[in-house]
Amino acid sequence: MTAHRPLVEQVRGQLRQTGAVAVVGPSGFGKSAVVDAVCTAWRADGDPAVRLSSAPGDAHLAYVPLVDLFTACPADVRGELSDLQRSTVDWVLRRVTGPEPDPATLRVTVLACLQAWGRGARLLLAVDDVHWWGPGSLDVLGFAARRSRGSVSLLAALRPDGPPPHDVLGGGTVEIAVPALGPRETAAVARSRGIPLRTAGRVHAATGGNPRLVSDIAAGLARAGAPAGVLDARSPAPYARKTLHAWLADLAEPAHHVLLLAALAADPSLDVVRRAAGPPADPALTAAEAAGLVRMAEGTVAFPAPVVREAVVAEAEEGAVRRAHHALAEASTEPADQVWHEASALAPAGIPARLLPALADAAEAARERGDHVRATEFGLLVVDRADGSGSGPLVAAAQDAATAGRFDLACGALDRLNRTGAGSAACARIRLAVVDAAGRGAGSLEETAARALAEATSAEEPVLISAAYLGLARCARIGRGYRAGTLAHARDAVEWADRADDPASRAAALALTAEIEQARGDAPDHAATLRRALAAGAAAGGRAVGEPGRVAVEFALAEDRRDEAERLLSELRPAVGQADRPADLLLLLGTAVQVHARGGDGRTAREEARRLLALARDLGTSPGPPWYAAATAELAGGTLEQALAFAELGLTASEEESDAVFSAHCLHLSGMTRLLLRDSGGALADLLRVRDLARDLAVGDPAVIRYDADLAEALAATGDVETATRTVVGARRRAEHLERRGVLASLDRAEALCRTAAGEFEAAEHLLVRARDSFEELGYPLERGRVLLAHSSVEQRRRRPARARELRAAAGAVFHQAGAPLWEPAGPGRAVAPDWLAGLTDAEKRIVELVTEGHGNRDIAAALYVSVKTVEAVLTRIYRKLGVRSRVQLVALGHQGRQSPGR
Repeated sequence: MTAHRPLVEQVRGQLRQTGAVAVVGPSGFGKSAVVDAVCTAWRADGDPAVRLSSAPGDAHLAYVPLVDLFTACPADVRGELSDLQRSTVDWVLRRVTGPEPDPATLRVTVLACLQAWGRGARLLLAVDDVHWWGPGSLDVLGFAARRSRGSVSLLAALRPDGPPPHDVLGGGTVEIAVPALGPRETAAVARSRGIPLRTAGRVHAATGGNPRLVSDIAAGLARAGAPAGVLDARSPAPYARKTLHAWLADLAEPAHHVLLLAALAADPSLDVVRRAAGPPADPALTAAEAAGLVRMAEGTVAFPAPVVREAVVAEAEEGAVRRAHHALAEASTEPADQVWHEASALAPAGIPARLLPALADAAEAARERGDHVRATEFGLLVVDRADGSGSGPLVAAAQDAATAGRFDLACGALDRLNRTGAGSAACARIRLAVVDAAGRGAGSLEETAARALAEATSAEEPVLISAAYLGLARCARIGRGYRAGTLAHARDAVEWADRADDPASRAAALALTAEIEQARGDAPDHAATLRRALAAGAAAGGRAVGEPGRVAVEFALAEDRRDEAERLLSELRPAVGQADRPADLLLLLGTAVQVHARGGDGRTAREEARRLLALARDLGTSPGPPWYAAATAELAGGTLEQALAFAELGLTASEEESDAVFSAHCLHLSGMTRLLLRDSGGALADLLRVRDLARDLAVGDPAVIRYDADLAEALAATGDVETATRTVVGARRRAEHLERRGVLASLDRAEALCRTAAGEFEAAEHLLVRARDSFEELGYPLERGRVLLAHSSVEQRRRRPARARELRAAAGAVFHQAGAPLWEPAGPGRAVAPDWLAGLTDAEKRIVELVTEGHGNRDIAAALYVSVKTVEAVLTRIYRKLGVRSRVQLVALGHQGRQSPGR
């Protein structure tokens, strides 16, 4: 119920204002849970709440929901009823027998009960499961509700296909829709069960955020054993059966058969389902739509969530599934659909030889139109139903699954590998398809890639050996970064591609090699390697253009050629857009977010990030890079708090997938955002972890993860100016060697803050002016705004408030024009330091605060993530600045300052 807590508060607020609220939503959206939560909160306030409900078998029984009302009715309220009304209550409770009271008497009895009860207490009447109420109960409730407004608060849970709210509760009822869970809310439910974020994303895509389905599937996965790794390929359908049973409970048996036909249909059009089901189709579909199991729109039968369709199939017996396929084969008009259903209706190993060519043609047609999921399904169907089909269909199916980005289907091909007697080459191709489909999760598949390399070597196929080395290099880069071993694998891939004289393989291998060389910062020929990759991609055409082109955009960003990065990105979009690999589009969108965010176009960055997140959820791929992109976009056009939340999600997902590279990226964004939010200690903790990770990953180019300046600023903010200065000097040496202008400008800003802490204001101002001019020339408006804010703080330290306000206003204008959040907390929200602390740095003020609160040096060091020696050194400076000689005098001075703030 945590996900719907804001909704519960909204309902309670509306009840206080209007007195009547209808919570409206499809089956499984948590309406009953909302009603229960509101009733619980109502009772916690000391007021009575009565919940009226029903069940599927109660619709034919008269006035069953009124039993709840009269059972809970206090004796003093019943004492105010007339004899006739009390006998009516006894009849409803089956305490007496006799003829049914006339409807008018029942109406007045319920109304009298509510009015009498409402005079002595703030009564809430909540009604649920109205779709199972008989017409008599609805009539009585509507009559009493309309006339008891003012003395009783009314709440109803209704389905969109049920009676209108004004018929149930009367006119003026406020309708509140129950929303589906968002991706973050679904992730929270899944994470509470120990389920990885990648699996949580798959659950969200499968359920459409239906709260009940999310809860049931998460619970089912947890009972079955939460995935030991993130690359879990289990279908969530079996864990949706509990919900499905509840939805099917009041449907007649013919509806089950019609639902199965709709779930299995290759073409789920109304015409096909009607032809396959015959006369029962329309009434069955109407009943299923009323139950929230299907939607009929634009001539199709659609399920509210993919997992509902899958669960309908999983629930059916094997014989029923075959009969349904037979019926659909006869009803279908498309040859590919006919052959699909005809083959699916056969027993395993039962496909006649005449169907095999038709299935192969159907798979090829699906592949040509870019539907690689369907092509995979045709290939796996051949393997499952035809003995002696060979390894060809299985290899094609695995490669189609990889192209579609479907790790679960690729694993399905791998599971079937032992049945086919496949040779070494086929085994290697299928394993490499699994690695490819895993995306960023491939960091845990080095062993699979190594087996593929051994099999490819045994097959003596140079192109395949190159692909195996490339797969091994990609796995190693994700998990272990840009170490020498990773580079060696990539260069081996290039060598074998050259032996095979295959331009496409060469382009992919060279692009990865160039990327690793650039990140290491010790290979001056990485630009030449990229030029070779681009030439090979152009020679190969098609998909081979994409990866070298994306790396070219990344190189332009690293070298602060933003205009060129935008141009290259726009040139690359058509090629990737026409390609049929979702993974390529994922990478392109991630790069696009970085380009737009760096240029201060937060609106476009957020749009691209939303597309990226949605695509990643639909595919079930790693959510780490998309959450990182979303955090980047929020920094450029959203809120700092949301950016931090996204960065933390990205970090969690990346750590789950052993993706050390994106763990470092997400930690940098988290640390930077904490720094902007003035959480210096938290920022320092994150950024020190980035530093350690960057060393482990062999990142030598400071433009790959631009954390050095932020780390120096965090160190300075926590009082360790000496280490901050060393950090700047070390990073500056590398940035100057590689001519990284943007990094150098950031280091100027960080060094200026170090100089300011030492009282070297003139030097600090010179550095800040240089940084501002550099960022303006590079076209980085947000970084220029950050420099203006830093300059404002320096001027404040120099006791130049007018100049400080001028600079802060200029920074505000920069961020406002870019549509970005001000990279500093809002002025009114900040605590104003007392006058007696004037002249101290932020870090020194924080240490004074901790000292006056009674903390020792070790506690202070732990709280600020610095050494005890640093705390002692800062305290010495504080004593000198404030004119005190000891800790005791400092505490006394703090006490005096609090007693007389104007000191």
